[in-house]
Amino acid sequence: MTDGLARETLAAQALGEIDQASGALSPAIHPSTIYERSPDGSYRSGLAYTRADNPTYDHAERLLAALEGGVACMLFASGSAAATAVFQSLLPGDHVLVSRILYWGIRRWLAEFAVSWGLDVEFVDTTNLAQVTAAIRPGRTRLLWVETPANPMWDVTDLAAVAEIAHAVDVRVAVDSTAATPVLTRPIEFGADLVVHSATKYLNGHSDVLAGAVVTARADPFWERIRSWRRSAGAVLGPFEAWLLQRGMRTLFVRVQRSSQSALAIARHFDGHQALTAVLYPGLPSHPNHEVAARQMTGGFSGMLSLRVAGGEANAMSVAGAVRVFKRAVSLGGVESLIEHRHSTEGPSSPIPDDLLRLSIGLEATEDLIADLDAALEKVSKAGAAGGPVPESLPTALGGSDLAAAVVAVLDRSVRPSIIARGGSLHVVAVDGGVVTVEASGSPGAVLPAASYIEALLRAEVPGVAEVRVVWPGPTPTPGSPADLTERVRQILDSEVNPAVAAHRGRVTLVAVAEGRVHIRLEGGCQGCSLAEITIRQGVERLLRARLPEIAGVVDTTDHAAGSNPFFAPGKR
Repeated sequence: MTDGLARETLAAQALGEIDQASGALSPAIHPSTIYERSPDGSYRSGLAYTRADNPTYDHAERLLAALEGGVACMLFASGSAAATAVFQSLLPGDHVLVSRILYWGIRRWLAEFAVSWGLDVEFVDTTNLAQVTAAIRPGRTRLLWVETPANPMWDVTDLAAVAEIAHAVDVRVAVDSTAATPVLTRPIEFGADLVVHSATKYLNGHSDVLAGAVVTARADPFWERIRSWRRSAGAVLGPFEAWLLQRGMRTLFVRVQRSSQSALAIARHFDGHQALTAVLYPGLPSHPNHEVAARQMTGGFSGMLSLRVAGGEANAMSVAGAVRVFKRAVSLGGVESLIEHRHSTEGPSSPIPDDLLRLSIGLEATEDLIADLDAALEKVSKAGAAGGPVPESLPTALGGSDLAAAVVAVLDRSVRPSIIARGGSLHVVAVDGGVVTVEASGSPGAVLPAASYIEALLRAEVPGVAEVRVVWPGPTPTPGSPADLTERVRQILDSEVNPAVAAHRGRVTLVAVAEGRVHIRLEGGCQGCSLAEITIRQGVERLLRARLPEIAGVVDTTDHAAGSNPFFAPGKR
């Protein structure tokens, strides 16, 4: 019986279930992928194939659902698989609002795949309730995705408040609670509809399992759509991983409580340190969301914190390189303490300050961790640095213009994060008589699909904006076009495409034009780039076909495998 037992007890005893066949306290592993049919063709167990269900999953799922206060749980092959299953259960054209600060892997997937597929993704500061309210489009917004505390700035969103705002207009709320875990926050109690975890992190806690999970507050049709997606896509983990996960959750409470205590002690020790410009931790009274965190998080503020090192990236990298007890590795939530320079991990489009070090506090002696950081910081001199991501500044020519400031604020909040993650950039260069001129650079495939949305957004949110023009760096094309199609294509590439991709050390070379098909080759930073397909299909091809109706398509002849210095590396990041 589990009624009335504390969640710590449920976790420690894995619901207290005993194997009925053997009396074993440790749950059994069921590696079989198939199940026998009865003579009449039915499945007496109700199980048909392990891609749909496996008894080993069931135990861990029941335990996590109980810890979160949900009605059901689904395990996935990874945290990313769990998160993306929620988005992929929506329909093309659905508008989704997403925490501006969140795990980079999800941000990048949204930019590279969800937007290309047809979701209308908008990033918003979910700690700002007015922004959330203003960004919702009644009848079109279907999902509000909140990460709290948000990786790696550790912003804390008021879950009860955003759930009330969202539910008033029938918007579903999903919360990535990886950093908080059910030990510190149970989002369903605050109104969340879905709770998502990278179970690789705290839930397993030993850096040896890749897994994800989604917990639901109710078994509704959307939940069944997620289940169908998992079954059809095959995004399931193996039985052994599921068994290890339930074993890891047995120590969840003691691990999270210990790491949270150590993180708070470390944050307090280094708050105000002369070699740091900021310590980002919700447990500090100086944290901008401390009051919300104190109200929403019970028993601690997580084992995650970030340090901003005076002097910028070079000093931050020096500190990370000087530690002895902390391990330099990309993850969090394990028994060992980790340190990581996030900007270099995320790549050139990261919105995270380049002076930031993310720390995951494990179970070592707190005094050893403090001494290790003290020694690493000893030679770093104090230097000035602003706190938080820096928004786009106004060009000198636009200084003092309220209209220009409003335009830049809207673009910075709702558009630039997605454009940046897709390999592009936007800068306001002029605001004249209600006409906003925005210069684009980087991947044309990042900007062109958003051009019409940018104008609609600015006209709706900034009174006085009548028109938006997106231009590219470089000279304006000369009026009139050569009669030869090849030369017209070359002119467009040279005047509009190449000045933009030059920002990524890239170049597009025309190889040939035959039978309406343009053959191109990507060079420099574009060769081997993980965003090359977006650049070509949603950028170069779309631009050429808009300018030259006789163009039927673009053929990529690049040897991408030979790319030695791609701007967006396609490796294992």
